Amino acid sequence: MKLFIQLFILLLSLGILYPANAAEADKAPTITLNISNLPLPDVLVIIEKQSEMSFSYESSVIKDIPKVTLQVNQVPLRTCLDMLFRDLSVTYTIKGKFIILRRKSNLVTISGFIRDQYTTEYLIGASVYNPKTQEGTATNNHGFFSLTVQQGDIQLETSYIGYQRFAYHLNDLKKDTVMEILLKSGKELQEIVVTGTNASQNPVYTPQMGTLKISQKTVKSIPTLLGESDVIKTLQTQPGVSAGTEGLAGMYVRGGNGDENLYMIDGIPLYQVNHLGGLFSAFNAEALKDVDFYKSAFPARYGGRLSSVVDVHTKDGNMKEYHGSAMLGLTSGNINFEGPLIKDKTSFNASLRRSWFDVLTAPALAIWNRIEKKDGKKRTGRYAFTDINMKVNHHFNDRSQGYVNLYFGQDFLKGGSTDYKTSDDNLYYESKDIGKLRWGNTVASAGWSYVMNHKMFSNISAYYTRYNSSIRRIEENQTGKKDDEEYKKSKRNTSTENSINDLGFRMNFDYLPTPAHHVRFGSNYIYHHFRPEYTQNEVTGDYEKLEVKDVKETLSANELAVYAEDDWTVNHFIRLNAGIRFSLYNVRQKTYTSLEPRISSRFLINPHLSLKASYARMSQYIHQINESYMSLPTDTWMPVSKKLCPLVSDQVSAGTYYNLHNDYSFSVEGYYKWMNHILDYKDGYNFLPSFIGWEDKLAQGKGWSYGVELIARKETGRVTGWLGYGLMWADRQFAEINDGKRFPAKFDNRHKLNVVANWKLSDKVELTGSWTFMTGNRLTASFENYEDLGHAHFPS
Repeated sequence: MKLFIQLFILLLSLGILYPANAAEADKAPTITLNISNLPLPDVLVIIEKQSEMSFSYESSVIKDIPKVTLQVNQVPLRTCLDMLFRDLSVTYTIKGKFIILRRKSNLVTISGFIRDQYTTEYLIGASVYNPKTQEGTATNNHGFFSLTVQQGDIQLETSYIGYQRFAYHLNDLKKDTVMEILLKSGKELQEIVVTGTNASQNPVYTPQMGTLKISQKTVKSIPTLLGESDVIKTLQTQPGVSAGTEGLAGMYVRGGNGDENLYMIDGIPLYQVNHLGGLFSAFNAEALKDVDFYKSAFPARYGGRLSSVVDVHTKDGNMKEYHGSAMLGLTSGNINFEGPLIKDKTSFNASLRRSWFDVLTAPALAIWNRIEKKDGKKRTGRYAFTDINMKVNHHFNDRSQGYVNLYFGQDFLKGGSTDYKTSDDNLYYESKDIGKLRWGNTVASAGWSYVMNHKMFSNISAYYTRYNSSIRRIEENQTGKKDDEEYKKSKRNTSTENSINDLGFRMNFDYLPTPAHHVRFGSNYIYHHFRPEYTQNEVTGDYEKLEVKDVKETLSANELAVYAEDDWTVNHFIRLNAGIRFSLYNVRQKTYTSLEPRISSRFLINPHLSLKASYARMSQYIHQINESYMSLPTDTWMPVSKKLCPLVSDQVSAGTYYNLHNDYSFSVEGYYKWMNHILDYKDGYNFLPSFIGWEDKLAQGKGWSYGVELIARKETGRVTGWLGYGLMWADRQFAEINDGKRFPAKFDNRHKLNVVANWKLSDKVELTGSWTFMTGNRLTASFENYEDLGHAHFPS
């Protein structure tokens, strides 16, 4: 009966059974009260008599409400109610002739930023944890966090890898609060600093799989060839990641190709990230803050490549003091400088890296040319690379910050020879053959982050990127009498250029409505401009005959993507990350669309052990046309076309994760990935230039990769490191290749074993080592069989 009465009253309040009289509602009754220490139910009766309104509520709503004291004289009803319930845990809604009372929400939101106390840099992925409710969150890519908790006494714990844990007590918290938390770096502490995984980022608790966060310290601790700290070579020590060609900084992830990796610097995509043909990557470790790496269970906010995501974040700069460092290595030098432009408001960080190869080889080349001068020969050789990083960060107020980010990286290689001779009859001959190779990236971006409210964070950015590569060859020949001014000359210049200009705009939002949900949504638009070009100029007969071959192709494309995802803690045992991404690509009046669902799940068996499963679909609209067995910086990037469809992959993964007291962690993960419309050259293609007739040279087919990955880590103590093993199968199938039969992929590296160890002898001395065993790359050896042709002769 009670339930029926409540339902009847509710229907009346909604105006379904009892329409409100608008004219009466506009009369705005006035209330006069002069009460002291009166129970709330008695006060409500007085108001009902004066207003001719009725209160509707459950008895639990006003339970334990203290007695009321209030004096008002001829005030409107709403004003009286506002004053009455202002300090009480009751709220009201007026519906027609009814005043509906409800209990006020007893939840409050704590939000803010976590920074380094010394440099004031924002800390990405720092943990914020409420031990009472065992609920927590982590800061986003801009250091922002939001955590909704129950009113009352609040205990918060914050932690970050390499930093002192911080505990903060809030007494009788009753309203939303903004905080700025400063953590002390491990460099400033005397006690041992915990270097294990943050609670909120513990792989046992998160739903993500195949994910790794790498700090600058980890990158610098991994030994590499020639002593250069390198992000990509650090990732190569993970199971499922192959270098492709030994010693180079390539990446082939879970059976994918080298162009299927999305490289980003502060959220901006890059096309070419290698120096010296892949010996080093373009990411300067001195400018690095940390790296997020994904090879499965991709969040919906990432897209555009099939196999992996490498999201590099650079330093913001110190807002308090100026600091600088310089490093001289075997192959390059590095200078880093940071400090405040306006103390506590604006900071900058600038890094410059340049190689020594041209300086070191110049003396040897000079000696060589002196020796060969008598033979009429001169050698030319020079190589150098440069990386420049610049970032300016401005703190407008507690809710708003802006930044400008610049990156420039370039390689230059020149080599060749000049031969000259003079015969006895005074005849002069000179032959020159010089090659020049140049490639690099230019990135400029500006962004603005704004805390819209305690539960929503926004970031808007615009950027411009340019990737350019060129290869030129100059051939000259001159003959004539030495004392004669007239020479017979011939010259041929050949050049291949490839440029991509992108103009992009991004909007990303973080919304945390409750502790159980972290919603992310946003959009990304990119205007692409592709311009490959091949030019050949040939002059013969003392410049009397000129032949020009000029092939250019200009392509413009529009790419749009929108996404939404939710990290949902269903209960103590189940946590999900579910999302959807929609992308659109328009090129040459052809439009492709793709709907990409993503979901990853975690089931917590106990505080140390969890089971996970995931599914992700990825699409790719551009591809790299390789001209050799090894990926080169001059390889041409081209978009999809009417003939060539977008590449699509689907990947399912399942695994188990175990963590023992944040000291040791173990994981086993199996995966199966199938791909459609992947590309390879048809049998009998021509190499240079790769973009001429490129659509007809390529075949589209299917691919499969599957395997299992195991990794064991020791996170804390003087000796740290990991042991990883990967077992993988990768196959391809094309109608135009191998008679349509399925065959192993080029980088089907069946077995891969990695060992990385770090032994801290003292605060200043560390020993590090790494070892890799890997099955070699697949190769189809060519051979020819000549039948007996009798006495036929071949020309020599």
